[in-house]
Parts: sequence; C-alpha cells; structure tokens
Amino acid sequence: MDAGRDEGFDEEFMEKVRLVASKAGLTVEEVLERVRKYVEEMKGLVKPDGALSLIAVELDVGQVTKDEQVHYPTIKISKLVPGMRKATVQGKIVRMYGILSYINRRGEPSERAEFKLADETGHIDVIVWSKSLVDRIRKGEIGEGDVIKVTNARVSERFGRVALHLDSGSDIEVLPGGYEDLPVEERKILKVRELYDKDGDVVDFKGTVVRVYPVSEFTRSDGSIGRRSSFLLRDEEGDMVRVVLWGDKASLTDGIVEGSTVILTGARVVMRDDSLELHSTPLTKLEVSEEGSSGMLEGTVLFSFPLEEIGTKGRKFLDLLVEVDGSLEILRVWGDWADLLAEEAPPFRLRFGPVYTDNDGIVVLSRSGTVEILEKIAQPIPPKLEKAAKRIKYRRMWIGESSDGLREFRGTIISFSDTARVTWHCPNCGARVEFEYGRFHCPNCGELERATPLLYLTFTIDDGTGIARVVAFRDRAERILGMSTEDVIKAADELGEPSHSVPTDKIAREMIGREVIVRGRATYLESGAVRMVLDELEGSDSAEESRELIKEIRGVWLSGEDIEDNHG
Repeated sequence: MDAGRDEGFDEEFMEKVRLVASKAGLTVEEVLERVRKYVEEMKGLVKPDGALSLIAVELDVGQVTKDEQVHYPTIKISKLVPGMRKATVQGKIVRMYGILSYINRRGEPSERAEFKLADETGHIDVIVWSKSLVDRIRKGEIGEGDVIKVTNARVSERFGRVALHLDSGSDIEVLPGGYEDLPVEERKILKVRELYDKDGDVVDFKGTVVRVYPVSEFTRSDGSIGRRSSFLLRDEEGDMVRVVLWGDKASLTDGIVEGSTVILTGARVVMRDDSLELHSTPLTKLEVSEEGSSGMLEGTVLFSFPLEEIGTKGRKFLDLLVEVDGSLEILRVWGDWADLLAEEAPPFRLRFGPVYTDNDGIVVLSRSGTVEILEKIAQPIPPKLEKAAKRIKYRRMWIGESSDGLREFRGTIISFSDTARVTWHCPNCGARVEFEYGRFHCPNCGELERATPLLYLTFTIDDGTGIARVVAFRDRAERILGMSTEDVIKAADELGEPSHSVPTDKIAREMIGREVIVRGRATYLESGAVRMVLDELEGSDSAEESRELIKEIRGVWLSGEDIEDNHG
C-alpha cells in the first residue's frame, strides 16, 4: 500500500510525491515526512501541495507539474511488497507457464498468461492480463529465457506469496541480455522429500494413485458454492502426499483408477505446520502414464489372517494369502467384504478387483472393488502355510536396521509399562474424550451419551542392534494382560482410579527377560528407537530359530548344498 494513504492524500498528490522522490533519490516515505514537518511548522499556513512544492525547490528538482511523467526506479524482486503500483522490475523469464483460458467477471471466456520472473534477489510469479501482451507471448515475441523489463505493474498477494500483475497500462521490453548466471528452470519431476523446502512453489510430481476421494461441495464465505476433490499419491520411494483439486480442476480425478501411475504438473506446494500437500492451480494438469489394474483377477486363497479393526471407530479389514498366476500375494479387503470372507475357510477360489499395491507391498482391493467366491476347495491346508504367510506379510529385520513398514522382530523384553490404561474416544469423530461429572465430553462433538473404550499397554524389546517400543491395543493387550477391557474398567473403578488404569507388576515380572517374536507396523523415530503397533506376540523357540538360520545359510551361501544339522 502507498505510504500516505492513511492520511487521506489523493492519488494525484501521491503521483507528485513519487516524482519528487524519483528526482531527488529519496523514498516516498522520506518525502512525505518532510511534507508533514513543513505543514506542522507552518501551522496550517501551507497545505500539503504547497509544502511539496517548497520541498521540491529546496531539493533543487524544479517545480512539480501535474502532467510531468514520473520515472520510477527499477525495484529488486526481493523488495516488492503487496500494494505497490506502477512498479518497474527487471529480470529473466526462468519458466513460461503459457496462456491459460478462464471465465472473467462478466462471465465471458478470456485469456491470461503466466510466467516466473527471476533476478539475483529472488523470483516472482507474473500474471499477464493485458490482451496485447498475451498476444505477444502467443506469437513468441516474449518467451522462456528472455531478459525483460516490466513497467507499470501492480503488486499483490497470491496464494500467500507476492505476485506481479500486468494490466492494459503495463508494458514488457525485451532486453538484449543479462542474468547469464540464472538458468531456465529444469522441468524436474520431484519426489516427496524434495517438496518440503518448496512451500508456495509450482512443481511437477509423478506417483501411484493410492486412493481417490469423491468430489465434494462447500460453501464459501460469500455464500457461493465451491467444488473440491482429493487423492493420495505415492512416489517411487514409497512416500505419500495428499493432492487437493479445487474448482473446475476437481473433475481431473474422474475415471482415475487406484493403482494408476500419473504425472501431476503445475501443482502448488502447501505446508501447514508439518503437513505437506499439493494444491491445484490454473496450470494444473493430470496425465495417466500407466493404467492401474482395472480388471478382475483370480486366485486361490491359501490362508486367512484374523479379522482386524483399526482406529477408534473400528474399521475392519482382512488379510489373505492368495496365489495368483504362481505368485503369492497378501490381499487386503475392507468393510463388508472383510466380514464376508472372514467366514470362509481356505482354500477357495476367488475373483477380485480392481486393486492397487500399497507401501508395504500388500495388494489392496479398491473402494469400488468387488469380490466373488468361485469355488470352495475340499483340501486341507498344510500347517506350515501359516508360518509362510506371516513371513510374506511381515519382513524379518534387525531393529537397528529397520525401516517403516510391516516388520517382525525377535528380541528380549527389557521393560514393561507400570499400568494398562483405558482411554475413551468419541464414537462419531474418534477424538479422545474426557469424563467429567458423570458425562463424556468430546472436543469436537460436545457432550456424549456414550464413548468407546480403548485398552493399551506398552513394553520394550532389545535385539542387540536397537530397541523397539511395542504398543498393544484392544484384544492384543487383553491377551497379554489376561483381562478384558470391561474387567480393566471394573478393576480400576474398584481401585478408585479415575484414569481407568490397572497395575501390571505381576505380568511385568513374568514378561521381563523373555525372548519373544513381535509382528506389527514399525515406525522409525527421530530418537533412534523404533515404535511398533503390535499385531502378534509369540514366544521364541531357540531351536526352531536355529533351524531357520541354518536354512537361510544353506540357501544364501551354499547354493542349496546339503549340510549336517549339527545344531542340536
């Protein structure tokens, strides 16, 4: 905003101030400060216009005439602030986004052009509204790599960043050279880890569609209706990012099959605290480079894991070991399909699809997917298939070498939580609730008639390479503790524990020092430790572990040569 607006100076007066400032080599604020002092010293005998004329004489820049043209100095990009008008900027076009179609305020189709301008101090997005300048860009008279001088531009804020707008009174002059050390931006497809220092930048991204969410409508502050959609993308390193599409871009997800590989161009990086998202811009395009598996697959279900529930709202899923065309895969189904297949005893033939593969290599039935039981097979399943299924689902690793994912660790329990605790959660939104004055209170939904209890306990294992903090929820915690969640709540009430916790000293004495195998989802923490949400806990059979180790040595080092099992 121009200095002096708050004091009621009109635009004509401010033009004169800028002229004096330009001639005298002063800032507009410095000239205005002299005007204020003159008016104050003369105690109202001289108005601001008269004071400005006297200052012009004192500065030896001559009389100020109404029609004299102001020569604005060139401003560095880093010095531009919203509110500036008639700014002059010089730099190099490091990326030309091209000409974009849009509907103007009168509801008519129109065009604008956009490019990124850079100088030695930074870069800025330039939006060209002038039809004559848009035509010059269309003809190739102004293009990527050109050094230009922009005059009579206005500065505003756009997507939280400073932007330059060129209207009908603006002009672009192509200069003969300069800024050789500023290269034209390489059209690089970025990964998730490369996005964190690019807040506000427009980038390109390639990934696999993990999940597509439907288009939804919302009401803006002015009462108008807006549209948005979103989807999750996973890059080749397994990291995921949420993409949000706004307005007419919301329909870009129409027909996109989960599991497809897509190239997203012209999306803006948005950081909110530690959360990272990509938001659509007028430049955004979505191209499918490889279709996901939209057809149906057939396979034989060999093993069924127990039906699982996750989250405080108890979303159900079921994992199955399935043989498809000679390949063994873990298939995951959700909701009603999980309930249906949990009732079937393997082996049986199954048709299913469409599917996609998640970060853990698990084949997941899409939300729009279906399953059909083709044939029930009257044949017993060998007991060793259960062990094979677990080894396929959970990758055995040393704790100190673990990465995020479904893992299996073998180690010694070195500590156990002092208590097993029940927390209460809202059945509507899943948020943790407080119990006060005989009622449950949700921070989002208010007072509740009831809440959902969640039992958990923790213990730590050490395998010599690192430590893992293992968290057991619900039925896993119940099996370790030997008590149901209801029993824990009742015992806590009898003990007068308002936090609904019970001591674990007895079970801790039995567990500490035991060698165990744990399976679940592991997450690497900044502290160097690993956190695992427990799926399974079992005792470690040293003899069996030794036999497995001998087999691995034989397979890896001896190429299948026979050796004596002298391991006892």
